[in-house]
Amino acid sequence: MASNIRRTEELASGLALAALGVAAGAVIVASHPLGTARQLGPGAMPALVALTLVLLGGVIAVRGLWERGHGEGIDLRAALRPAGLILGAILLFGGLVDTLGVVPASAVAVVGSALASRRTRKREIAALAAVLALAVPALFVGILGMPLKIWPAL
Repeated sequence: MASNIRRTEELASGLALAALGVAAGAVIVASHPLGTARQLGPGAMPALVALTLVLLGGVIAVRGLWERGHGEGIDLRAALRPAGLILGAILLFGGLVDTLGVVPASAVAVVGSALASRRTRKREIAALAAVLALAVPALFVGILGMPLKIWPAL
């Protein structure tokens, strides 16, 4: 079903960004104190980043409504599919990293994100998943010293 909205991709992307900012902001404000203007708390900067996401998402969505598109409108469902798959891969990573470890969760996130594009090839996906499955723990656990589980407990 074609839409009358001029730039459906931009509208969908803007709305997704704004929704992500609202969700992140709600979690941040509920779990971290913002502090005062004189003494900022640990939630102030993340809340500002979430607000920036909401504002940028709104600007992108409004541009999608006003600017001329490339001919006919496109199928809104087709435009939302990649954003939904990438967001799902991010959420899946967040849910799996504590139980499976960072290596399998990274590989699952890469494969899930790759499904958003119809042009990716299986070899490219496997190579990227392998590289990131090694690079993510090397960076975050090895270099930055973050206490992340690397592999699932056997």
